[in-house]
Amino acid sequence: MQRPAWNLLTGTATKYVLLFVNIVLGIVLMPFTMYHLGKAEYGLWMLAASMTAYLQLLDLGYGNGLVRQVTQADARGDEEEMNVILSTFMVVYSGIGLVALAAVAVLAVLAVPRFGNLTPAEVHTAQWVLAILGVRLAIAFPMGIFGAVTTARQRFAATGSIAIAVALAQGAATWLVLRAGYGLLPLVTSTAAIGVVSYAAYAAVARVTFPGMRLSFSRFSMRQVREVTAFSLYLFIISIAIQLGYNLDNIVIAAVAGTSAVAVYAVAFRLADFQRQLCNQFNGLLFPVLVRFNAAREVSALRATLIDGTRLALGLVTGVTVCLVAFGSDLISAWMGPGFTESVLPLFVLAGAGVILVAAGPLGNLLLAGGRHRLVAFSCLGEGIANLLLSIWLVRKYGIVGAALGTAIAVTISNVLIQMPAACRMLKVPIPSFLWQTASPAMIALAPTAAAAWLLHAGFGPDSFAWIVLAGAVVGLVYMSAFVFLGLSAPERTRYASAARAMLASSPTRYRGTGAAFVQPIETGAAPGSPSGV
Repeated sequence: MQRPAWNLLTGTATKYVLLFVNIVLGIVLMPFTMYHLGKAEYGLWMLAASMTAYLQLLDLGYGNGLVRQVTQADARGDEEEMNVILSTFMVVYSGIGLVALAAVAVLAVLAVPRFGNLTPAEVHTAQWVLAILGVRLAIAFPMGIFGAVTTARQRFAATGSIAIAVALAQGAATWLVLRAGYGLLPLVTSTAAIGVVSYAAYAAVARVTFPGMRLSFSRFSMRQVREVTAFSLYLFIISIAIQLGYNLDNIVIAAVAGTSAVAVYAVAFRLADFQRQLCNQFNGLLFPVLVRFNAAREVSALRATLIDGTRLALGLVTGVTVCLVAFGSDLISAWMGPGFTESVLPLFVLAGAGVILVAAGPLGNLLLAGGRHRLVAFSCLGEGIANLLLSIWLVRKYGIVGAALGTAIAVTISNVLIQMPAACRMLKVPIPSFLWQTASPAMIALAPTAAAAWLLHAGFGPDSFAWIVLAGAVVGLVYMSAFVFLGLSAPERTRYASAARAMLASSPTRYRGTGAAFVQPIETGAAPGSPSGV
């Protein structure tokens, strides 16, 4: 935890490995599983999974709230307070787990039999699948405290490695169970069992990470419940806003334009979602780092993390988006066939929204870490409501493009017009300086990258997956070179290179102190026209 840049680097690397593993497993196992189970049993599995997915909202936002509270206590060196917090939420999460189990029982007994298209045998199978998934979910809630420990102490790579091993083990179990001729219930049981066993691994890592961990019911504290709830309530509002903003577009489209339009929109949404996943892994690890900096009142480290984090996030997502826009039409045609050309324009609009969402990730993390959770929560809630209302209005006028526009407009208002100024005010960073320092490298790299993409597309016309991947790699290489050698100043290149060498050295523990390896003091009054504000 004393080497945050190293933790972020290794944690981000393992998250990308996990993302790659999940993508490969999905490509290989989805048709395999569908073939062996058949559409009916596969559909039962997805039905049960969708029912339990919404029960995860019972977390009530405590996940990040618990991480924040544990990190602050750890930053003060108060191990007893950490144990009080963890013991308290072992009790709280155990209660939530029991509520989740009761909800699953109600769904199994009352809801499942009322699906009119299910035979009695399918109802019986669906009830058992739901019960198995419910038991795993109920166990997962109290085990979440171990994840809070490892996240607070920034053991991202360790937990990521466990997740990779679990994904591979579940993939192997799926292959072996189905190849042996077994059906849905043995498959769900084996994969759920692997998930439950993995909690022991997470607990072991937490024990090594925090040797002084002592859990007991006698340490339960209502004060801690109130303090965490005061923060987590707003994270719960954010979760609701996300569900409202992104999961209702399909319902609006279906009501106005029909289910065929939903299928076309789903293609664009899936590709845009992949864009965000590919570029957002780093942002997900920033929260505990920023909480620790904020607890120690390290304002210069917070400023530097905001600037560097936003610059790198925006740089990465801009490069990916250029490739997506340049070859998106070819990609959709090669993947889904010519009947999905209407997905192209919504994809471009959603990709633009994705640029803003990824680039704004450090802003939201900073505001949450700095206690501005109310602003973030109500900003996200307003974004979700605006997205819904705009989609209802614009879908009637412009079809599925209107749904994408509703999302893009709401995202822009929430992140660019509300959260960005708030984050800059919080750290006393002038907005023009912030925009220049974070956006100029990506904007400078755009011109040569767009030219390279146009030349490749006009000269060769990619028409297969292999060629699209190759063309995208070439464009990505051009973008990366332009970003580094044209967008960054010489001092910035030197600083990033020195930090990278330090992190990759054989003894990463040698760089200690208050800031990350990439962190240097930011001159908040840097002129927007200067080559660098660092």
